[in-house]
Amino acid sequence: MKVLIVEDEIRAARRLTNLVTDCFRKKNIEPYFYESLDSVSSTISFLQQNPELDIVFLDIQLSDGLSFEIFENITLRTPIVFTTAYDEFALKAFHLHSIDYLLKPIESQALGRAVDKFFSFQSVFSSSIEHNQSSNLPTHLQDLLRTLASTFTVKQYKSRFLVSTSSGYLSIEISSIAYFFSEHKISWLITTDGKKYCVDIPLEEIASSLDPNFFFRANRQYIVSHQSIVSISHSFNGKLKAHLKPNAPEEIIIGREKASQIKEWLNK
Repeated sequence: MKVLIVEDEIRAARRLTNLVTDCFRKKNIEPYFYESLDSVSSTISFLQQNPELDIVFLDIQLSDGLSFEIFENITLRTPIVFTTAYDEFALKAFHLHSIDYLLKPIESQALGRAVDKFFSFQSVFSSSIEHNQSSNLPTHLQDLLRTLASTFTVKQYKSRFLVSTSSGYLSIEISSIAYFFSEHKISWLITTDGKKYCVDIPLEEIASSLDPNFFFRANRQYIVSHQSIVSISHSFNGKLKAHLKPNAPEEIIIGREKASQIKEWLNK
């Protein structure tokens, strides 16, 4: 069983590899894994040279764009199981269709159901599927691809935040925001010139509304922008410490599980 995993987070790729291995071995099938890929461009290049696969586990948001771009460049002969870390509102589209997805963090039971569905769909995917010949697909799969494309490609991130002041309201552009933080369950916004404003939105909701290319959830209390980070230094037990400008009111410690993520994010 030839398996390809496309995932831009190293730990997530390793974990999925282990889960898939266990799942297939329970069915007395030994999977063969190609080297995991982490981008749209590398996946296109790989599939152009290695079209004969049995199944692909495909993350939706990769290091260089959305994985739907892959289908615009190649002829695909392989069933896809999408993986995603998107919130429930974005996943509603999937519930209308019979192809499967895995929501991160991936659970073994969900993977087992996806693999079972894969076997039931093998006959559907036995013929060539081309982007320009998508009418050969069953209607429900055509609908799925259209829904997925429209759901994720039109995602809009906030470009400004409205905050209240003593004299009224002020609209602050994203480019003027250094970081957000939570204190006593109240969200605060700090601008690049050091001004502080209360934001009447929970930090979780703020995080989901920001473009992840420019903002990073450092920990439960802080969301930092690229431009605010002066440097990061080693802390204890594999953790990191972020140094910001303007200065934060407290130390910003980044846990071990996010240490590699922020280094990759800063290196994009």
